[in-house]
Amino acid sequence: MHQFLARMNDRAFRDLDTVGHTIDLQGWVNEGFHEVLDIVSKRTESVTDLIMFEVGSWKGASANFIVPKLKPRLSSLVCIDTWLGAPEFYTFGIDEESWSTQPSLGWPQVFYTFTKNMKMQGHDDVIVPFPISSIQAAEVLKTYDIKAHVIYVDASHEYEAVLSDLEAFVGLMHDGGILWGDDYGNDTFPGVAKAVDDFAAKHGLSVDVIGMNWLITLKR
Repeated sequence: MHQFLARMNDRAFRDLDTVGHTIDLQGWVNEGFHEVLDIVSKRTESVTDLIMFEVGSWKGASANFIVPKLKPRLSSLVCIDTWLGAPEFYTFGIDEESWSTQPSLGWPQVFYTFTKNMKMQGHDDVIVPFPISSIQAAEVLKTYDIKAHVIYVDASHEYEAVLSDLEAFVGLMHDGGILWGDDYGNDTFPGVAKAVDDFAAKHGLSVDVIGMNWLITLKR
């Protein structure tokens, strides 16, 4: 594991107390997720030191599927999230219990739900929590020259935000790397599909859609 990633991993998990914690992996894994994960697993079989970024992690539902599928060749799954919630958590979903940011005195505590979930699931050897905005995370990772073989994008769902994430992270991928995300065709978030399509058209790439998941393979 890269020295910077190892430091972030250690800070999150070394002294983390999970006593009394009940695993809560509530999240959103849409149709096509497992099929695309199978494709990703097959296409990365020859990679012995696999690095993956997950942009948007919440409580770890998707990470909990990704880690066991890609081990033992997965060296790091960098989970990037502010853990402060998305706009919909404060607008049309404000009364949804499952979308609660679990605030304490007004400040969200979901980060600790995520880290405790991951530690209790035994994923703390490869999970690297990175509590920062996606654009800022991209800048930091660029500074350390850390590149990914696979990037799963499921953070914001607004057109401009999704497009910004794709543009920010495409330069942090190895040649032939895989960009992947969900909510393609989700009527609640029409900006996702438009952003993915516009990004692919700009870079001369093709988009494969399986269920509500989309997949882009970069050129070698």
